Amino acid sequence: MIRLHGFRGGLTGLPGNKEVSTSMPVQRLAIPERLYLPISGVDSLTASIGDRVIGGQQLTNSAPGNSAIWHAPVAGRLVEVVDHPAPHVSGQSVPTLVLEPDGSDEMVDYTALGWSGVSFEELFAVVEAAGIIGMGGAGFPTCLKLSGAGSGMLSTLIINGVECEPEISCDDMLMREQSDKVVAATAKLAALLQVDKAYIAVEDDCPQALSRLAASIQSVKEIAVSAIELVKLPIRYPSGSEKQLIENLLGKQVPKGGFPSDIGVLCLNVATLCAVDDAVTQGIPLMSRIVTVTGDAVAKPQNRRVLFGTAVADLLSSCGGLIAEVDDLVMGGPMMGFALSSPLTPIVKTSNCILVQRAPVLGKRRPIMPCIRCGDCVDVCPAGLLPQQLYWFAKSGEHDKAERHNLFDCIECGACAYVCPSQLPLVHYYRVAKSEIRTQWAQLIKADGARERMQARDERLERREQEAAERRLRKRSQRKISTDNAEPPMSAEVKAAMARAKKLQQAGASETSEKSVLADKSTTPTESARD
Repeated sequence: MIRLHGFRGGLTGLPGNKEVSTSMPVQRLAIPERLYLPISGVDSLTASIGDRVIGGQQLTNSAPGNSAIWHAPVAGRLVEVVDHPAPHVSGQSVPTLVLEPDGSDEMVDYTALGWSGVSFEELFAVVEAAGIIGMGGAGFPTCLKLSGAGSGMLSTLIINGVECEPEISCDDMLMREQSDKVVAATAKLAALLQVDKAYIAVEDDCPQALSRLAASIQSVKEIAVSAIELVKLPIRYPSGSEKQLIENLLGKQVPKGGFPSDIGVLCLNVATLCAVDDAVTQGIPLMSRIVTVTGDAVAKPQNRRVLFGTAVADLLSSCGGLIAEVDDLVMGGPMMGFALSSPLTPIVKTSNCILVQRAPVLGKRRPIMPCIRCGDCVDVCPAGLLPQQLYWFAKSGEHDKAERHNLFDCIECGACAYVCPSQLPLVHYYRVAKSEIRTQWAQLIKADGARERMQARDERLERREQEAAERRLRKRSQRKISTDNAEPPMSAEVKAAMARAKKLQQAGASETSEKSVLADKSTTPTESARD
């Protein structure tokens, strides 16, 4: 049995409130009238506006190795691309593909490989083509995780069922209802990756999920019981964060700027694992997910399986609608969630929860006051950062200093803001600073690309000019050579003179010939007399 190593910082005693949304089975949401698929991060569309598409058909392309692509959740017609509210902390609108379902159940004829005999390369290709990304909230393309985890390169597989944030219960319900699938997929993936050990980690506030997973480990055929260890973790936030979970289970830290595969670990969210299993065993791309709808302002808190692109308003309506006015409509939980700018914001692959409370959710319990430098935020930071320093740098726009203080090591768990006596929205400042820095990076990359293109253009023009100059020089040299070898042109007068000279030469030659004949005749008798 594994010995837990713990991790620094974190919070205990947070109210879970998960039982509110776990009283009924997961139900599939009816197909809405419209689906909204944000396409700001894709390379191109694979279908045209006005086209009819069928369920499972790929709609977008992305860069190689990036599985952030969309498939049509159902059959229908692509109506338009419009600016539409995005599920992002900025609340901005982004280009969005609008799909109108037509009620048909027509789907792509899937081809499934199956786990038996599948190679690592085939697994990578299947996951990439299925559009699978991390469904625990981070949204990191799963194929990129696998790219650093080739067969034989890993020692440990961790399936993350640690749903540590209050209110959220979608993974809990998934493990309750599909425990056999979770265990079997874990065993198959572990065998393919040739790991030494596989763990399924769950917090101990999910007793039903734990008991059903334990039973599945004992009953699922074709796996060795010793191949998988079910680990029950004490309730401590944010124990479900990937780096903190690895440190807690293995006592290893992911290197700064590195990945779990650098230390021989692959960590997958339990919903991501099930999506991989669907892609391998059925050929199904990622088109829906389980979403928790909870809070004291919704009529019937529950978990629903929702098609991607479904508006939050449609999801809330299926749960009985709102029974009270709310200040914030939150996507995510009370610690890491963010307020939505519109109820028309769509559900996407990272949308694990919609939280609607009568009271403000994201802090603001009291008026915001100046920082008193108490240091409470430092004590609870699981990443070992200095939140108050990052706050000052982020607020003043000193991005270089924020980066030097490891801003991007912040996992945005919200523990610092939770304990802040001044009610400072610390994570908000960090997110804004990160977004601004990423924008600067993108501009630099764009400028570098433009500079490289301009340099290439100048080099191309210079090369063309040089080649043209060389061609002109060769032509001049060829003309000079031909001129030197050629006879000078003769005028008509010269030609006539030469003709007269030739006639005179011929006439002189004839006269000389006649004189020779006469001379011969005059000498012939003398010679005869001698004889």
